[in-house]
Amino acid sequence: MRANSWVSIVGIYLFGVCGGSTVSKIVPLAADMGGEFGLSPSAFGWLVAMVAIPAAIFAIPSGVVVDRVGPKRVLVAAALLGMVANAVYLMAPSLGMIRAARLMEGLAIVHIYTAGPAMLMATTTGDRRTRAMTLWSTYAPVGTAIGLAIGGLYSETANWPNVFVMHMAMFAAAGLLGLFQPDVRIAQRGELRALRERLSEFGSAFARAPLILLGAAFFLIISMGLGINVTLPSYLAGVHGISVHAASNIVASVTLTMIVGSFVVGLLLPRGASMAMTFVMIAIASFCFGSLSFYPDLSLTLRWIVTTGWFISSGAALATTLAALPLVAERHRLGAAASLINFAGALAVLVNPPLWLGIAASGEWQWFILLLATGFCLAAILLLGATRVAGVAARAEA
Repeated sequence: MRANSWVSIVGIYLFGVCGGSTVSKIVPLAADMGGEFGLSPSAFGWLVAMVAIPAAIFAIPSGVVVDRVGPKRVLVAAALLGMVANAVYLMAPSLGMIRAARLMEGLAIVHIYTAGPAMLMATTTGDRRTRAMTLWSTYAPVGTAIGLAIGGLYSETANWPNVFVMHMAMFAAAGLLGLFQPDVRIAQRGELRALRERLSEFGSAFARAPLILLGAAFFLIISMGLGINVTLPSYLAGVHGISVHAASNIVASVTLTMIVGSFVVGLLLPRGASMAMTFVMIAIASFCFGSLSFYPDLSLTLRWIVTTGWFISSGAALATTLAALPLVAERHRLGAAASLINFAGALAVLVNPPLWLGIAASGEWQWFILLLATGFCLAAILLLGATRVAGVAARAEA
């Protein structure tokens, strides 16, 4: 594969999709795994969130690994680890082994989420880089949709472990294609210094205000998107009296519309649209559609329409946030920039499933509106601050 080619970009993107489906694939299996291993709804929520524990711990070290070893090698190794984790799921005789597999998956995806964007930034240029980053932003919705779809396909049946066979096959395909990716190294061999010095450099990179602000914005966007994704299947099933299987398929299908929002952003930004104003308009639309998605007195048809609007607008919000990453990242510290974003996403995955599932179980849906309003207001302020500070710094260096 050639660097900067769409074949290479899509191949890298497939790793992100595998990672995104890791979070959601067990969501439709709540009844199956709960019955098999005696899990309460709260305990199952923590099982979903466990995948983020390794990411929260190893997000920063993964940036060091990517810069030293190279993103291609890291992606292929992560795919192999993902395959092993799914094999453990299939053979797990106890909840302890299930948790071990969940942690292994978390270790795999932490490296995917660092190596993927770092490799895209290292191998693409110009407008294609902007479009590549907006495409990468859709790994979460597409992966989530695929995870919900394969989970829903086998949920509430005796064949529910087949979910892990399907996911293992996805990782195998990504790893095989990864072998043909261009072999790039972010840091040249002469620049590879002691680990202590590299960690010190990472500390200084993280101290940069634009990157911190963008990381905080990314945390909020992922929090709201993931929160709605893990909540909607059970919420729709309860409000409309349908099965979790049917509700999961509905959410999976509309989640894919996030690609539309990402595509629109990928068209607008290279044509000179203001990133700040684009995000503000997207944030307003996301809040409105997201709030209506939880309004209980809607027909299933209207629910489908407003939920589709939510996923399109939230996909655009995520795409705009990631399109800003090359603006705030230092060229020689791409691993640091990607790992901080990775860390922010990991924290979002860790804290949000128990929070949102707990609110859904209480029936107090109005809290979702407060979460969305607060989240999008803060995200807009943070992203505006990140791009403004980065612009001032760039002019000062020039």
